[in-house]
Amino acid sequence: MKKLLLLYPFFILAACSKKADKDTDAPILTLNTPTNNQVYPSGQNIMISGSASDNRFINQIHVVITNPANGTEYLHVHIHPNSNSFTFNQPYTPQAGVNYKIEVIVDDPSSNSTTKSVQVSCN
Repeated sequence: MKKLLLLYPFFILAACSKKADKDTDAPILTLNTPTNNQVYPSGQNIMISGSASDNRFINQIHVVITNPANGTEYLHVHIHPNSNSFTFNQPYTPQAGVNYKIEVIVDDPSSNSTTKSVQVSCN
């Protein structure tokens, strides 16, 4: 019984130190282009650009392009930066007459996430 009581404080200290280490800060995401409700002429590329940073490490960046009317996914890119900051540039060629939802998601290893999205169209 005495051995168990001697180990008890050790477990409390170990548990407290792990909580203090927990990363609760979400990544910072800046989406430079495109802007919301931007209209692209047929044949012109959409350049999805911006930057992401995290206080510790960026696990991955997702660039997702869908049709908001029917949910069709046109593009889903996974970027693994291997650093705490990253600048991204992802081109996409739109089709005339289609509306697009462009979403960028940044995750860190502690499951913190930041998302930005815009809608654009092509005529």
